[in-house]
Amino acid sequence: MFQVTIILKDVNDMSPEFITPNETSVAENIPINTVVMAVKAVDKDEGRNGYIEYSLGNDPTTSGVFSLGPVDGLLRVSGRIDRETRSNYTLTVTARDRGDPPRATQTQIFVRILDENDNSPVFDPKQYSASVAENASIGASVLQVSATDIDDGLNGRVRYSISSGDTNRDFSIAEDTGVVRVAKNLNYERKSRYVLTVRAEDCAGDINGDVVRSDTAEIAISVSDINDNPPTFLDSPYLAYVMENTIPPNGGYVITVQAYDADTPPLNSLVRYFIKEGKSDTFRINASSGEISLLRSLDREIQAEYTLSLGAMDTASSSGEFFREISPMLARNFGDLSPDGALIFRRRSWCKPVNQHDLRQ
Repeated sequence: MFQVTIILKDVNDMSPEFITPNETSVAENIPINTVVMAVKAVDKDEGRNGYIEYSLGNDPTTSGVFSLGPVDGLLRVSGRIDRETRSNYTLTVTARDRGDPPRATQTQIFVRILDENDNSPVFDPKQYSASVAENASIGASVLQVSATDIDDGLNGRVRYSISSGDTNRDFSIAEDTGVVRVAKNLNYERKSRYVLTVRAEDCAGDINGDVVRSDTAEIAISVSDINDNPPTFLDSPYLAYVMENTIPPNGGYVITVQAYDADTPPLNSLVRYFIKEGKSDTFRINASSGEISLLRSLDREIQAEYTLSLGAMDTASSSGEFFREISPMLARNFGDLSPDGALIFRRRSWCKPVNQHDLRQ
């Protein structure tokens, strides 16, 4: 009995087959020579026919960024990776055996670049300005600031806050949109200008407590004055003396009254004085200066006391309405032997808007 052994000689009839995933990810700014993944292919042939070598495709867009070990198939970082410059790469990998002729297989590996919080929010512009009326309603929009962060995800999400310049919290800012709004009633006479520092920070701190990056900008807000203050008589009550049976010198000058308007020019530039009630044929008031004069001599025996109602108004309103203050005035006339005649202003005042047509009546 004979035993025959038949040895089959391998021919290169099998191509390499990749057994590794065709997708991976790597963080940006990773050190050079870091291994990204191990590329693996198998070839069922024997000897040289099953010996595999690896290579990357000749793509100028990936050249110098990645390298591939021809024997071990280790894909490494060979250059700087910046997600903001390029967020992903598609690499063409070839596995080739050493058969004669050789057989080769290609695959594409998709490399996703993971973001790192390496960019800060940036305000553009860095300085803003706006104007708002002091009677602006709460919630009124003043302006919107904007900062951008080119990072991805929470690293690139910006939130806004007011960091300084508004200790009374008269303004608020929307955390997500950067819209600045009126938060409280404003008052020009209390504060006419604000310089706020606003801060834009990313949300990296929400990711495992990572370091937060930020930027700041400046907002100058001017509060514009409105005619919201009535004239107010100063130094009340007023007191002056006149003698009966005589007209004082300088055109009968008795006293000057003065009203102060807390509004700014031109809202307070024209304060007008008038006699609302009383002896307008006996007393006169200069509408511009507030000087009160006596038109004729007084006789205590005929009338010992005079009461005038004085008013002060501004004329800044374009609607034809004015603010006015009314102040009662008591004039007492005493004997002609001594200057006992007293002109007294007692401050019991109120203010309300009146129409200029009412003043003509």
